Parts: sequence; structure tokens; C-alpha cells
Amino acid sequence: MTYISSIEASWQDSEVICALADTDRHLGHLIKLEHWYAYDATRADETSRSFKCLGAFDDLASAKQMLELAVWPVGDSRVALVN
Repeated sequence: MTYISSIEASWQDSEVICALADTDRHLGHLIKLEHWYAYDATRADETSRSFKCLGAFDDLASAKQMLELAVWPVGDSRVALVN
């Protein structure tokens, strides 16, 4: 499953970094170190100096799902669940 929005957004993937963006803005990214780290570019961290870190994930699919849920929360009328 993945969450998509009526807003045109897409993933750009490589082996170590993935970025989610729509036509107007960078929404977030994933970085592969020992795990996949997810960052929400629509929110600042506690210091207001960086993107909000959503955590570390063992697999890419889980990291993508977390970022998509952070950007488009469940119940957002613009979001559709697809398999």
C-alpha cells in the first residue's frame, strides 16, 4: 500500500537517497545509512535548523509510508489509499 495525493507528487529514487516532491516544493527525503532515515521537509526539527526526522526504518517501503503519512495525514481529503 502507498498513500498518494491529488496534488501531483512523485518519488525520485536512487540506491542511497529518495526524494518526494510536488511541482512546487520538496516534501521530504530518505537517506540510506545503516537504516533508512526519513526527513519531513514540510516541518522543522526542534532546533528549527533542519528538517524533522521521522525515524530510522529497516526497509525502504516503511520509510516511504511514514513520510507519506507525515505529509498527507490519514483523513486528509486529498489522500487516496491505493494498493
